[in-house]
Amino acid sequence: MKGVYYFLNGLTLLFRPGVKRYVIVPVIVNVVLFIALFFLMKHVVGIFNAWFYDFLPAWLHWLTFILWMLFFASFFLFFVYAFVIITNVIAAPFNSFLSEKIEYHLTGRIIASRSLWENIKDVPRIIGRQLMILFYFLPFALFMLLLFFIPVVQLVAPVCWFLFHAWFMSLTYLDYPTDNHHIPLADVRKWMRQKPGLTFSFGISALLFSMIPFLNFFAIPAAVAGATELWLSEREG
Repeated sequence: MKGVYYFLNGLTLLFRPGVKRYVIVPVIVNVVLFIALFFLMKHVVGIFNAWFYDFLPAWLHWLTFILWMLFFASFFLFFVYAFVIITNVIAAPFNSFLSEKIEYHLTGRIIASRSLWENIKDVPRIIGRQLMILFYFLPFALFMLLLFFIPVVQLVAPVCWFLFHAWFMSLTYLDYPTDNHHIPLADVRKWMRQKPGLTFSFGISALLFSMIPFLNFFAIPAAVAGATELWLSEREG
C-alpha cells in the first residue's frame, strides 16, 4: 500500500507553501484540453447522431438517446486512457519543473542552478522523453487490444488492460524526477520491475483518481508530486 500512500501524499504536497504556484499551469492545461476534447467529441457525435436519426425509422428514434449516454460514458474512458497521455506530453516541461520544486521542498537541495534560457532550451528534450515513453507504450497497447478478440483470453483482457495502464502511469510520472537527474529510461523500467507492488499500487491510485470527474484535473500534478517523493524515498532499494 506504499504506492497508495505516495499518491495521496502527493495531493497534500500540492498545497504546501511555495509549491501551489507551480501547480497552476498544469491544472490550467488539463482543464483547457479537457474542455477542448469534450466539445470536439460532442461535435463529432452530434453530426453522427443527426445522420443516425435520419437513417432510423421513426419508431427507433429513441436509440439516439442511448447514443448520447454511450458518448458520455466513453468520453470519461477516453479521458483516462488518451487524455492523460496527450496532457503529459503537452505539459511535460511544467510537470518537470513541478517535480524539481517538490524535490527542493522535500530535501532542501537544488538539483541544478539553471537560467531561464537554459530551462527553455531543455523543453524539447523533456517533451522528447515523454514521446519515447509513448512510443514504448503503443506496441504493448496494440497487443493488449488484440487480447479482447481472442476467445477465453478476452475474459481476462480488461484486467490486463487496466494493470498495463497502471504500469504505464507509474512509468510516466516517475520519468519526471528521474529525468531531472538524467537517469536513462531503461534503468527506470528495470527499477520498477524490481518493485512491482510499489509500481502497480501507485499506478492504480493515479488511474482511479483520474476517473473521478473534476478531481481528475489534479490527478496529474498529484501524481508528479507523489512520484517525486516515491523516487526520493525508495530509489536506494
